Amino acid sequence: MLINGAVELPGQYTPSEAGPSPNNSSGFGRVDLSHSVVLPGDDERAGFKEGGPLDQGEQELLRIRIPERDGGPEPTLKVTLVWTDPPGAALQNDLDLVVQTTDGRERHGNMGTSAGFDRANNVEQVQWDDIPVGDVTVIVRAHRITRFPQPYAVAWRIS
Repeated sequence: MLINGAVELPGQYTPSEAGPSPNNSSGFGRVDLSHSVVLPGDDERAGFKEGGPLDQGEQELLRIRIPERDGGPEPTLKVTLVWTDPPGAALQNDLDLVVQTTDGRERHGNMGTSAGFDRANNVEQVQWDDIPVGDVTVIVRAHRITRFPQPYAVAWRIS
């Protein structure tokens, strides 16, 4: 939840010399508790879920409703997937985070708008600015499981 609520660290230049988060200089950004903690009544704009354990090829779905905008800009959805990976020289259990709109567009964790998947990290995040109003499906998929079925956690917020 702390990673999901982190806000971009501004650099001394615009655009930032570190590049967009996540990056090697500032990680996922500065912790912001007001964006991290989910309070009662936030149910429609934020949430979290513990899921799994997932075995090879399995997936679980989470549906999120993106509300109509209230005269402001289109909303932003941020979703973060985390799991504790078993010890090893590289990623042992690889989960994928996919965020999909009803019209079939999708974003993959840590990949921005590119179609690939992150095969190196056990924290994946999608930040989708100007996401269309309507239902969104968050998919957590077990791409490669080498040791044991993998539990995970997902946090999300609409701003």
